[in-house]
Amino acid sequence: MGNVIRGILRASVLLGLLCGLSPAMAEQWMNAPSLTDEQLAGASGRQGLAMQWQVNDTEQNASVADNVLSGNVVTGNNNLSDNAFGQMNGIATVIQNTGNQVVIQDSTQINILINQ
Repeated sequence: MGNVIRGILRASVLLGLLCGLSPAMAEQWMNAPSLTDEQLAGASGRQGLAMQWQVNDTEQNASVADNVLSGNVVTGNNNLSDNAFGQMNGIATVIQNTGNQVVIQDSTQINILINQ
């Protein structure tokens, strides 16, 4: 985690230098110690909010039974290009299957807590 923070600091310093920040100030930022896990936890998005409990329950009951495959049964290939998810953003669910007589069940639950 420390390397990520250092990388962010370096980018910030570079931006600051481009915007007129003095080299002495930039040097101070570069030598700043990494934050501890406790410090990072204290700065999370839920800082200062009381703990809230939530229970999510999804029931999925599909079944496949008494099916018969005969003859020349062929399945396909799962192919993804190098950048298949390169422009993906938000919340996505991707399911791939090349089998026969398969039940695929998927569930996505999104919980948003807004306190004012």
